[in-house]
Amino acid sequence: MSELVTLRTFSQSIDFEMVKSYLESFSIECFGKNEIINRAYINLVDGGIQLQVREEQAEEAIKVLFEGGYLKKEDFEPSAGMKLMEKVLNFFHKK
Repeated sequence: MSELVTLRTFSQSIDFEMVKSYLESFSIECFGKNEIINRAYINLVDGGIQLQVREEQAEEAIKVLFEGGYLKKEDFEPSAGMKLMEKVLNFFHKK
């Protein structure tokens, strides 16, 4: 059984559904981790809806998402909060 890889996280189920349909049109099987809980309750209950694909289709899915404008280079760069956390951790690791 192949592993699932998370490609993106969505705060809105409509955005997830749109990207999922787009990938499925290229015969890429998609799954939504935490999809039901985020629809039933509030958005971002468990970090949002995680778009997942099978590991062997991940590279193709990323390529298709870039071509369709659903992924950008910036999506893979750390957020300002993550950069700050890295600075804080590096400060304590130096001691």
